[in-house]
Amino acid sequence: MNRRTPVNRKRMNLATRRTKPKESAARKTIDSILSNLGWITDERRLDCNVFTEGAKTELQNQRFRGRRPDYVLYEPKTDRPIAIIEAKRIGRTLSQAIRDGVSKYAEPLDVEIVFATDGVLCETFDSRTKGPLLLDGEPITNLLPPALLLKFADEGATLTTPTKTRQTKQALITIFGYANDLLRKEGLREGIERFSEFSNLLFLKLISEIEASREAHGEPRSLEARYCWDAFAKKPPAEMLDYINDTVLPRLINSYNHSGEVFQSRLQIVNAFTLSEIVNKLSALSLLDADSDVKGDAFEYFLKHSITVGNDLGEYFTPRHIVKLIVELVDPIFGETVYDPCCGTGGFLIEAFRHIAQKVRTTPDTRRVLEDETIYGRELTRTARIAKMNMILAGDGHTNIHQKDALRFPVKDRYDVVVTNFPFSQETDYGSLYGLDTEDANPVFLKHVIESCKNGGRIAVVVPEGLLFRETQPYVSVRRYLVENCAIDAVVSLHEFVFRPYTGQPTAILILTKGRPKKKVWFYEVSEDGFEKTSSKGGRLPSPKLTNHLIELRSVWKARERPQSERSFEVSTERIRKNLYKLSLSLYRDKTGTTSWHPLGGPEGVCDVVLGATPSTKDSAYWDGAYLWVTISDMKDRYINQTERRITKKGIDASSVKLLPRGTVLVSFKLSIGKVAIAGTDLYTNEAIAGLIPKDSRVLPEYLYHLIPALDLRAYTQRAAKGKTLNKKILQQIRIPVPSRKEQEEFIGQMNELEAQKIDLQGQVRDLTYNALDAARTFLLRQ
Repeated sequence: MNRRTPVNRKRMNLATRRTKPKESAARKTIDSILSNLGWITDERRLDCNVFTEGAKTELQNQRFRGRRPDYVLYEPKTDRPIAIIEAKRIGRTLSQAIRDGVSKYAEPLDVEIVFATDGVLCETFDSRTKGPLLLDGEPITNLLPPALLLKFADEGATLTTPTKTRQTKQALITIFGYANDLLRKEGLREGIERFSEFSNLLFLKLISEIEASREAHGEPRSLEARYCWDAFAKKPPAEMLDYINDTVLPRLINSYNHSGEVFQSRLQIVNAFTLSEIVNKLSALSLLDADSDVKGDAFEYFLKHSITVGNDLGEYFTPRHIVKLIVELVDPIFGETVYDPCCGTGGFLIEAFRHIAQKVRTTPDTRRVLEDETIYGRELTRTARIAKMNMILAGDGHTNIHQKDALRFPVKDRYDVVVTNFPFSQETDYGSLYGLDTEDANPVFLKHVIESCKNGGRIAVVVPEGLLFRETQPYVSVRRYLVENCAIDAVVSLHEFVFRPYTGQPTAILILTKGRPKKKVWFYEVSEDGFEKTSSKGGRLPSPKLTNHLIELRSVWKARERPQSERSFEVSTERIRKNLYKLSLSLYRDKTGTTSWHPLGGPEGVCDVVLGATPSTKDSAYWDGAYLWVTISDMKDRYINQTERRITKKGIDASSVKLLPRGTVLVSFKLSIGKVAIAGTDLYTNEAIAGLIPKDSRVLPEYLYHLIPALDLRAYTQRAAKGKTLNKKILQQIRIPVPSRKEQEEFIGQMNELEAQKIDLQGQVRDLTYNALDAARTFLLRQ
């Protein structure tokens, strides 16, 4: 019999299935998840700690008054219940299931913790805090293993990572910085080249600990001890270098390089003492900690914290809580293929691998399918090697990840699930392969994503907001293709801080099912995600005090077409067609809604956009007059009251220059894009500068002055003869947040204070520089 027959049959059934899954289907999934987490679900066993349709003892059952709980979880080897699981029925939200679980089962049993889940999405509740379970400030969104759940039951609804783990992370950061300096002396280029070399050693450390743990638990090793850390860590430097190059790397290459380069044949480190120093530092750490993310996510963690890793290819990391949400919403299952055309370090693919693996019983056949026939990825840069290493650490599945330009190699109707966050604002030579006459990669990536998915397959893609509303032909064309070839399950609008510090560009998640369009499109706004709104390079931190709209999104997801919340609404597909297929949430929200994003210009904009011009430079009668005429070189201070050149009344009458009144915000939109100033008096500008004249009191000029430099205008640029440029139509379409006047004034005050601090620090730097130069001159004069 063909070993692949069961998988193919399952895929055929998925494609032809007509009925919706019942609650019993959710229970089957929950049973698998609990078993994989280490719970004992066989009620015939004396040590069973999961009971369904009732409690463990008759006395406890009497408290339910004839009702039957879906699941009661117990402290291992006791009769103490510690949690209730309520399996969500079709049509109920997770929040409704939580309320039922609390009132009907948790309160009668004096249990504080309740889970509500449909087998995919999960919400938690703890009666002690009247909120979700939190780990390091982030809400728990999945079922938990016995040890961790017991810890929540005993210690409270809010847990933090153990001090030892936090110290380990900090120690790793310190070691990475130390190694970075050593590798610089080795002649390796900063960024991905140095990190790739460090990652080889970090992988060896992690995989060695994983193998030792397997052996300690009676499981077979995948990598023999003679190829692991302890076999070389204490050797003299020269022997250590030779042993890794001649013994360890050939073994790793033989095991993992069959699908392309993962490990190089030799380390790039040539100084044995450099290698020995790094190995000695790492040897002092124990990285295998079940309560931390160090084990499986170490590579991504370090790339995120390495400022030297450049963003020249538009790379930035999708926050882990957004990755997890996206994978849960598309819900890949065993037997399906998952594809990410821009996989980076593998964040989406790792999460998808884990999502699938936790719901299937591990056998040689299921393991083979997971490792060889499930995960597919492409990555343009050498980061692909890091993705492969990450997959190996997660349980493998690295076989079908390749370093290649996804856009150069179109794929048609191949994958069941496509998830990605493609790099924004890039250029490509391959638009014609997708029927698009453009070098702008944004619409080309979206077309690639849709085409690569099978009919009936599911897609989740993060897109820049501009892709959803810009009126240039490639953007309209790809939106038309999307609307006419996919059912748009949701447009989830994300606030501008989600991807800080990498970009402040507004983004959205498109959730699609390829096939017949729906009659309506569901929009949902995430203006708070439970993380601080900061641009700090240290990253955004979660806080239990902050609102988290992702919790509500999970709760209403399966019932999203029922009565809408204040954060969501539906729009007819026909209305979207009539509006150039635009999919930006703020275009359709009721004007009384909470969204305050508006276009800069146009009929609904907050400003009139006026472009400058230049009188003929050959006619001296047009110049050296009384009227200020501004070029980019004049935009040195916040307010412009003087300029290098002035024009005459004759120059004004003979050209298309237009008067910009005092208070107009000036924005350079050609070549040096995004430079800003404010007109301190009436003036005129040249053709490289646009004037933004507020139409009314909705926006203050100083608010625009501070806001515009924070916008990622690269997403809106187009090619010109001498570089990049914007135009009036594009400027008018750019959307900006417009808070209340009071909030704008508070923002202006904060920015003015920071700007004053910046000027003061620059002054201190100048003073120190002058002092140093004076000291040097004095020294030279004495010689």
